[in-house]
Amino acid sequence: MLSGQQAQDDAGQYSTAGQRYCIGIVGAGSVGCYLGAYLCQDSALDVKFFGRETMALELAANGLSATSCDHQAYFAQPVAFYSSLNSLIECDVVLLTVKAPALVPMLTQLKRFLRPEVPVVAMQNGIGIGEMLTQDLANPVLRAIVPFNVVKNRAGQFHRATAGNIVWQQSQHTAVNYVISVFNHLQLPVQTTTDITAAEYGKLLLNLNNALNAISNVPLKQQLLDTDCRLLLAMAMQEWLAICSKAKIRPVPYTRLPNAMLPWLLRLPTILFRRLFHHMAAKMLAMDEQAHSSMWDDIQAKKRTEIMFLNGAVVRMGQLYQLPTPVNTLLVEQIKRLESGEAEPLSISEILQQVKLES
Repeated sequence: MLSGQQAQDDAGQYSTAGQRYCIGIVGAGSVGCYLGAYLCQDSALDVKFFGRETMALELAANGLSATSCDHQAYFAQPVAFYSSLNSLIECDVVLLTVKAPALVPMLTQLKRFLRPEVPVVAMQNGIGIGEMLTQDLANPVLRAIVPFNVVKNRAGQFHRATAGNIVWQQSQHTAVNYVISVFNHLQLPVQTTTDITAAEYGKLLLNLNNALNAISNVPLKQQLLDTDCRLLLAMAMQEWLAICSKAKIRPVPYTRLPNAMLPWLLRLPTILFRRLFHHMAAKMLAMDEQAHSSMWDDIQAKKRTEIMFLNGAVVRMGQLYQLPTPVNTLLVEQIKRLESGEAEPLSISEILQQVKLES
């Protein structure tokens, strides 16, 4: 366990000035529990988890462990886990890790128990999250972008199946910066930025694949070797990049390639794609052999997905800027079918055929 005087912040300083900070993780599912396991290693932090009663019982029985594709492992027991938000009033920082579709019903409870000066760090996929929270909360709202997928391997064990650095909106709040420093010290890298919109737009570019992975129903690595999947992803990305250009926003790249080159890479024949991907992007997008997207996880669990905050956001902004988004529109429709369970979605090849017919 780290000493509270030893975690390093972005400025290279090690101190909490002798103060303990209470960190609340609200909506503690896979991502929240994974991040919380890291924070529990620091003696200057009092970490409180808020989530479902079933998760509270699971962690009480098994403890909390976090593992990763780069072989890190952390364990915490006992874990302070609450199924109500009453104890939220004690928190100095809140990490909001509930999925985007559950944010609206959560806001009423947050306003009831959260002190107004406490910063809320929204860690959802999608765009427009920060603006939505700022309209409803008096609290300072920050955004953080989690680029990796976390899966539960077994009871109490959460595994980071893909790579990537967390991107966090820059803040002057001491407790927030201390939390960032703990992650960095424990080699879960956090990069801070003053342009969170560009970071969100860049992450959305990669998240457009979540729907394709859910529809294809195969692991990410296998999906990326499918020519039709790559072609659809390239087209979906081009729709979003055209919108970004019209909006005069330059999305942050999350690979070693410029964003504009990703569709080109995806359109290559598989033999060339495999070789170039390995050299140019694979290190930045490292993943386990059986890793799936979080949207696939949600479909398997029969949960509402984040589709309207991802591909659905592309469709809405395409309408705003009067730009066509046929691929993302079709992907939204297929995920809605999967969510309802009432109709089989089109296959990847059928979606591609329909796009070609409509173009």
